[in-house]
Amino acid sequence: MVPTLLSERKVNSSFAVLAVVFSIIAGFVGMIGAANVLRGMFEGIFNGGFGHGYGYARMFGGMFITLISGLLGILAAIFTLIVLNQWSNTLNENIQNTKVLLSYLKQKVDADKQINLSVLEGHLSALNLNIWAYWVYMAFYIISFIVPMASFVFAILAVVFLSIYLQSVFTVAKRLEEIKNAMYPMLGISSPMLSYIKQRNVGIFILLVIVTIGIYWWYLLIKLSDEINQYIDADQKLRQVINF
Repeated sequence: MVPTLLSERKVNSSFAVLAVVFSIIAGFVGMIGAANVLRGMFEGIFNGGFGHGYGYARMFGGMFITLISGLLGILAAIFTLIVLNQWSNTLNENIQNTKVLLSYLKQKVDADKQINLSVLEGHLSALNLNIWAYWVYMAFYIISFIVPMASFVFAILAVVFLSIYLQSVFTVAKRLEEIKNAMYPMLGISSPMLSYIKQRNVGIFILLVIVTIGIYWWYLLIKLSDEINQYIDADQKLRQVINF
């Protein structure tokens, strides 16, 4: 009986792009709003008469612009959280499909290949994607906005758990690709090695984010989404070659 596999949902790359676009726009709009607030306060305090009223009008206009920036920032955050969650969902679905596939194939191959496939099964079972770290990160991230008095503390905690989650995604994504590169040749499938997902380390990631003032984070959001999708596309095509 042919195994029933999950329908693997890919990462929505458009959401990753929207997260970056909204973040950039929110940053620019926020700077414009803050500049108007400061200029309006200056004019309102140090100028009298018409200048006084005009200054406060500019200040409240700047506040409105800043509010728009905040709303754009919220949209960027929502799209970012969705993409981060999709990374783990897509990888977990591929892991589950691979487990089902290996279990089925062990019944169809000779004893030597059964041993080798069992070894790969063990490696696959050892993969641990820390999805819990994502939910803790999201909780602290939201709390940092709700509790402004302690926002810095909660923001730091959010970054810590985001780092744990990212390292888990980096490790699992690359290891999963390596397992497939070992599995398919055992099944007699001669194909180019799967090498879409780049090896990454969370320490280097944090350093690059700091050096680029956050730009590398935007790059990773889009790039890793594309890499995971390319891997999933290639893996699905190779699965179709297997003689069930």
